[in-house]
Amino acid sequence: MPVVRVYFYEGRSPEKKRQIAECITDALVTIGGSKREAVNVIFDNIAKEDWVIGGAPEYSRDKVD
Repeated sequence: MPVVRVYFYEGRSPEKKRQIAECITDALVTIGGSKREAVNVIFDNIAKEDWVIGGAPEYSRDKVD
């Protein structure tokens, strides 16, 4: 039973998540040989202020880059 976790910033629509889950599932079925009904995709929606890279919150990097 493959389990794939996808970490995203908050705000993606249910339709976008469905499309992404479909693509991931298709890849695991086609390439990995998994059964479609056994593939699990879990979305973790993270607020930008809760995502820290190199000691700086990700939202503050938007202003620098």
